[in-house]
Amino acid sequence: MLKQAKVAILGLGAIGSPLAIYLASAGVGYIRLIDRDLVELSNIQRQILYEEKDTVEWKPKATAAKEKLERVNSDIVPEARFEDFNPATAEELVADVDLVLDGTDNLEARFLLNEVCVKNNIPFIYGAAIEDYGAVSFIVPGETPCLRCIIPELPEPGSLPTCETAGVLGPAPGVVGMIEAAEAIKYFVGFGELLRSKLLYFDLSSLSFEIIDVHRNPNCPTCVREEFPLLNREIKQSTISTLCGRNAVQISPKADLGLNLQALGENLRKNPEFEVKKLTGDLLVVEHGGLSIAITPSGRAIVRNTNSEKRAKSVLSRIISC
Repeated sequence: MLKQAKVAILGLGAIGSPLAIYLASAGVGYIRLIDRDLVELSNIQRQILYEEKDTVEWKPKATAAKEKLERVNSDIVPEARFEDFNPATAEELVADVDLVLDGTDNLEARFLLNEVCVKNNIPFIYGAAIEDYGAVSFIVPGETPCLRCIIPELPEPGSLPTCETAGVLGPAPGVVGMIEAAEAIKYFVGFGELLRSKLLYFDLSSLSFEIIDVHRNPNCPTCVREEFPLLNREIKQSTISTLCGRNAVQISPKADLGLNLQALGENLRKNPEFEVKKLTGDLLVVEHGGLSIAITPSGRAIVRNTNSEKRAKSVLSRIISC
């Protein structure tokens, strides 16, 4: 049963790390590893998939995770997807799997995940952690409340604590990841009671665990009215976002640019202002003015060592049109 199972893990950080290791160790046959980011030294204290050498090599988390899981269990098939989860990529990234597991770090991504899974009738496990507490729920479209039933509205930006503003106790997201892994194994093997129509909430400061019954909203815009505003949102311009707790900014073009990174890197080597740190067909990393800029063939870029979206876009515009 586990050998035939196909799962996607969205986000390979502090939740996704233990989640991936436990599913690989259990023998889940196919694991799609989805993450938009590179491994950083600051990740190591809570993201147990990675090692210090991964940070030196400018390795995408998805790639490093794939390599780690292949060492954990050679009988499984891990697939690395170094991509951003957004309205243009969401449906393809979760296509043809039996279960999606939430390792994301922001509520907007989870609302988008909720929409794509409800639309495509894919069960998923919601998990979140901040400070020293966390929550998990098993969502089955058509059977249980969806995430929008549990959290009716997307809060205003800045209204909720984030890992950047509030911090996170390293083991807290690890507990979420382990519970998600347990739920997934139970689901595929067919034993035990799942967190269907239930929300597990825990607080590590008091070591308390509570299970709350949750109910479908008879007028839910997602699972009842089948409205998918995030999934159907048209991307009209490049999007810029500050990455939580990372001192980094991501810039995504409105459409795939199809860059030839080898040619772009060789041209940059002619300019003494830029230092090319890594150049492959899939990733170009350059340093300029104290910033590190990682660019993918689609034109998506992660600019490290700044939280200024204006500065990040300015330096990237010197390399590609964004």
